[in-house]
Amino acid sequence: MFTNILLCSHGTEGAKKAEVFVFGKLEADPGLRVTVLTVLDEDWREMTGDDWLNSSKTHTTFLDHVEEQMNEEIAEHWHRIKKDHPLAEGVKFLQRTGNIAETITKTAKELKCDLIVIGSWQKRPKFSIHSTGMSLRATMKNKELHPLLPCPLLIAP
Repeated sequence: MFTNILLCSHGTEGAKKAEVFVFGKLEADPGLRVTVLTVLDEDWREMTGDDWLNSSKTHTTFLDHVEEQMNEEIAEHWHRIKKDHPLAEGVKFLQRTGNIAETITKTAKELKCDLIVIGSWQKRPKFSIHSTGMSLRATMKNKELHPLLPCPLLIAP
């Protein structure tokens, strides 16, 4: 039925369930094309702290450091996907920065996807001594995404 799937993943528990769903389908139908998309929210570069104490050079150096850190985390995230799902070795991985809903739908249109898969929202524990290491925890509201959808959306249970 579907042949070209956009799997949106950023390492949360909900996203991991979406990965299991998609790679289970890929195992059943090796003809599926899958693209894994990780979106960095466009607002990350607006991070500020006590910027009034910093020069523009210091601020730029800090933002470059944060960007490098996020790229490393995304590479680790993709490595985990490939380790957990051997079929992922044959899929395309994309990293984009922008408004999350707009970036997902724009990428789905560009790739001519016929299905977008995302994970469901998962309640986080109030306290955890275990860190996931990922800082890609931006979320989006369904009301932002749904009007933009170019194809069906599946929210993995």
